[in-house]
Amino acid sequence: MFLKDVRPEITSEKTYATKYIANHYLSWNLSKRLNIGLFESVIWANNNGRGFDVNFLNPIIFYRTVEFTSSARSGNAILGLSGKYKYNNQVNFYGQFLLDEFSLEDIQKVSGSWKNKFGYQIGAKYYNAFNIPNLNLQLEYNYVRPYVYSHLQPETNYGHNNQSMGHQWGGNFQEFIAIARYHKGRYFADTKIIAGKRGLDFDATIDPNNYGSNIYKGYNDQRPYDSNVVVGQGNKTTVFIADLQAGYLINPNSNMKVFGSLIYRSFKPLENTAVYLNENTTWFSLGLRCDVFNWYFDY
Repeated sequence: MFLKDVRPEITSEKTYATKYIANHYLSWNLSKRLNIGLFESVIWANNNGRGFDVNFLNPIIFYRTVEFTSSARSGNAILGLSGKYKYNNQVNFYGQFLLDEFSLEDIQKVSGSWKNKFGYQIGAKYYNAFNIPNLNLQLEYNYVRPYVYSHLQPETNYGHNNQSMGHQWGGNFQEFIAIARYHKGRYFADTKIIAGKRGLDFDATIDPNNYGSNIYKGYNDQRPYDSNVVVGQGNKTTVFIADLQAGYLINPNSNMKVFGSLIYRSFKPLENTAVYLNENTTWFSLGLRCDVFNWYFDY
């Protein structure tokens, strides 16, 4: 499949830059309770009208090996591992591990090397919690080190249309999520709480360093440290979001609902910048909607 980099500075003849992505995912049920998955992906730029490289259609060997044999060293590859364990009919545990770049030598010799770019997710779901029918709870923790999803060349990052495909916060963050969902008859209520820590950049006029959050910066562009790289470095920012929603299902066939929602957002950077400001925001809304499809994106 193809992706677009829509930044004006790399637009050529009013045409957005094109890049391509190839993925493999293998899911294996080891038992009735345990599932593991393996994932690999690579992105490469459309240099010199190269187009989609058919070498990446090979379903057997690893993409990184294909990169070496096809001299396509500019590709940005990642590997991933996922798992899910069904403890019982009410409780599931899940997790994912992402490896963007890894250096065993640096792990042995350097504390907190920037080259060890990885992230992980752990979580649990509790259905019919506390024996209350239709009460579902979820807890999740996400950790992503600086410079994950970025690349030597920003064109081959894990982004599309100016959005990070890995996580909306890019790299250099920790995030805790708590979700509760309940419905009785046609009435429903949802609550989602997000609390996190991010390491953003400062204003370029004051501190031009790249601290590893913005995936649209090359990881060699003004990187301040090679060692002792930690999550939250840079313009340390705390984020808190509370999303409360309740409503009534009018028509089950079309998922027509009347609803009300309240969203509170607190964003507190260490220093204000032209892009990031210390502010609290509250949204309240009432509405009528039809969910033609049911989307389940929280794992």
